[in-house]
Amino acid sequence: MSTADAPRIVVIGARVPGVDGAVIAPSDVVGLRFRPDRDAWTVTTPAGALDYDLVILPGTTAEIAVPALDPRVIPPGTVGPTDAESAYLGMLVDGVPNLVLTDGSHEQLQTLQAWLTWMYTEAATRILSRPPVTARWIQRGRRRPSRPDRDAIDLSNDHVRDEGVYTGSAVFRSGDYEAVSPVRLAGHLEPLDGNYHWYGTVDDQEIGAALKKMPRGSVTVSVGGGAGSPAMVTDKTVWGTYRLVGVGAPPYPL
Repeated sequence: MSTADAPRIVVIGARVPGVDGAVIAPSDVVGLRFRPDRDAWTVTTPAGALDYDLVILPGTTAEIAVPALDPRVIPPGTVGPTDAESAYLGMLVDGVPNLVLTDGSHEQLQTLQAWLTWMYTEAATRILSRPPVTARWIQRGRRRPSRPDRDAIDLSNDHVRDEGVYTGSAVFRSGDYEAVSPVRLAGHLEPLDGNYHWYGTVDDQEIGAALKKMPRGSVTVSVGGGAGSPAMVTDKTVWGTYRLVGVGAPPYPL
């Protein structure tokens, strides 16, 4: 996807109100493969193959080919309405980027428009659900938020990912305390102070709560047996994860 343009959208099924994009009948689709090197779906029909930035399935089912982009998730080979129960807001399936399910409801279309706006304004080329957020949403009875939440989804582009994003397990230590939690960490070099600032989330709620109570300056984070990097757990998000920040060398390889 060109970061200067709005997403190229294809709807596989009936046209979706308010969505400007190509419309293809499900019976015409003979291949649907995600290309992570360009954050696009290659849609193959009898007429040929075209790339689209975002696929929308309005009550339709499609066979897909997606590489594993998140070590916590094995992507499915088929997606459709039966996946809505386990998809974030019934729309984003864990491990499947740039594909949105919709039942055509006003609430879902409003959420879709918010996501499209954020993708455009942030020059994002990839949208993904965040598995801990999806799990928390399900645990809370699938209650829809009063308005779309930017922090609940993962938006990125090549430039962000090239700066270093780590998704996996990390070891936390503070004094005699030690625990392992899934994390998602990223960072950037801050030109104002010349330091590398990294941040992310501790996805295990109990471990995050315990770390939040540790003495200031006592927590370290390490990945893959590496040295511990000092960090601070700052606050709890609305989804039950805990925010984590650090300055200096991050615990993950750049």
